Amino acid sequence: MGYMDHVHRLNRHEMLGFQPFFVAETKVGWVRKAFAEQLAEYPEVFHIDTGTVSLARSLSTFDDRSAALAAVVPKLRAAGLISGRDRDEPYPVAEIPGGEALAVVDRGAATEFGLVQTGFHLNGLVQTSDGPRMWVAKRAANKTTYPGALDNMVAGGQPHGLTIAQNVVKECAEEAGIPEALARTARPVGAISYVQEVDEGLRRHMMYLYDLDLPGDFTPFPADGEVQDFRLMEIEEVAEIVATSEAFKYNCNLAIIDFLIRHGHIGPDDPDYAALVIGLHAKLP
Repeated sequence: MGYMDHVHRLNRHEMLGFQPFFVAETKVGWVRKAFAEQLAEYPEVFHIDTGTVSLARSLSTFDDRSAALAAVVPKLRAAGLISGRDRDEPYPVAEIPGGEALAVVDRGAATEFGLVQTGFHLNGLVQTSDGPRMWVAKRAANKTTYPGALDNMVAGGQPHGLTIAQNVVKECAEEAGIPEALARTARPVGAISYVQEVDEGLRRHMMYLYDLDLPGDFTPFPADGEVQDFRLMEIEEVAEIVATSEAFKYNCNLAIIDFLIRHGHIGPDDPDYAALVIGLHAKLP
């Protein structure tokens, strides 16, 4: 196993099995053909045409579209067509990352509709006499998604209504007890993107990346119960875990590979260097 295995795993998809999903004549997602056939049972919300699915044209405003999706998603979930639980997090329905939201829908349904989903991953770093170290979180055993997996110190999906900077501050406090003044010193350092076909549908993700230098006397703590504990690890140890296992939550591996490239732990003489750099920035269909 190696770094490229994570890149390949997060970019496996076959677009022939999907149909474009339009809102207000704007392509915002991709749905499986079988799912599209089921959506035809809700003509007040969805219009099914040859090879495409659209939100009904009668839903002409942001509020109308959002209300219609909020009403139909629980029905789709009850029918077993949406497997994601109700996350009570409004996600924007947009053409591109950061684009105008044409509606919002619960996060738990975003993959079935193949929506662009954004979020952030933050590397918590401590400078020591032996070089930098990285805080690594272990997800709580009772988490509904990826329980017990290793994780970045702080990460979160990007809900509608918050800026990314605001979300970083919020999640830093909730997930690791990081004071606002310290969280605001986090540096945006880039982004990763990937397109992955999963049982639920199509993940089209862009994750913004941050580095945060932390004082040596600061110890994070799981304020919201979503993390079991934190461990301060040498960069080489983190790199070894990523290179040889799937111990980290799936997309954390890409965030860490990006860190290793930016900080020179993976260099141009590595035979996979170019493929890694390209693979971390997949074009979202």
